[in-house]
Amino acid sequence: MSRLVVLPTSRAGWVLLIVFVAVVAAGIWPVIGWVNRAVLVLGLPLLVVWSYLVIFACFAVMLIANRVLERKEDHHD
Repeated sequence: MSRLVVLPTSRAGWVLLIVFVAVVAAGIWPVIGWVNRAVLVLGLPLLVVWSYLVIFACFAVMLIANRVLERKEDHHD
């Protein structure tokens, strides 16, 4: 039977996993409830700005993870 979950094997992998989970957690209900206020930031509601930040943070973490994986794969060849 194959494993359903693949866990990181390096310290960098674990750090990236923890950061990614934290960023995803920033986009779920309890945090959204704290951010959902009638405040404008640069003319946009705070919730919209928060959503953009979560999306860009996810993108950044995945980009960094891909770069780290590329570097590790290059060393193994």
